[in-house]
Amino acid sequence: MPQLDTVYIFFIYLWTWLILYLIAQKVKTFMILSSPKKQQQTKPNKPSPTLPWT
Repeated sequence: MPQLDTVYIFFIYLWTWLILYLIAQKVKTFMILSSPKKQQQTKPNKPSPTLPWT
């Protein structure tokens, strides 16, 4: 019955895209929830000393 094969493949296709979409939403939510905290101020970078051989 070729119609059943087509329906089966279609449902697998939809299921796969649904799972991928849900994973993407979960990752996006996780990225929003774990946004970087305020970083502590670090000392300003001093210019590196000139190397004697340049």
